[in-house]
Amino acid sequence: MGSMKVFIMGSLWWEFPMFADQHDNIAHMKAKGAAVEVNMHTMTSADLLKALRTVINDPSYKENMMRLSRIHHDQPIKPLDRAVFWIEYVMRHKGAKHLRAAVHNLTWFQYHSLDVIGFLLACAASAIYLITKCCLFSCQKFGKTGKRKKRE
Repeated sequence: MGSMKVFIMGSLWWEFPMFADQHDNIAHMKAKGAAVEVNMHTMTSADLLKALRTVINDPSYKENMMRLSRIHHDQPIKPLDRAVFWIEYVMRHKGAKHLRAAVHNLTWFQYHSLDVIGFLLACAASAIYLITKCCLFSCQKFGKTGKRKKRE
C-alpha cells in the first residue's frame, strides 16, 4: 500500500523498507509518530510481533495517522471537482497551448541535448589536443640530450 493510500484511509502503518524511497518514507512517518519500522534483514518473529502489537495497541499511532489524514483531506474543493474544472478549462481554451511544457517547442537536437553533448565533446577534444601538444613540445625542448660525439 502506498503512502498516499495510507494517508487517505488513515490506516495504521508498519513497513519493511526494501528499496527506492521507502527508507525515506518510513523515516518521515516514524518522526511524525505514525509508523513503526521493521528491519527486514535482522528481523525475528518476536520483532514482527512486537511491531504489530505496538501499532495496534498504542492509540497514539492511530491518533497521529488520523491527524495526518485530516491534514491531507483539508482541501478547498474535492479532487473530482478540481479534475472536472481542469478538463473543462482545457476544452474551453482549445487544448490550452499556453499550459504546455516548453519541451514541446524544442528542436529534436535540443530535446536530446545533442548541442550540449557536442559542446562538451569539443571542449574535451580541445583540452586533449592542447595537453598532447604541450607534452610533445616539452619532450622535444627538454628531452634533447645534445649531440653525442663519436669516438674514433
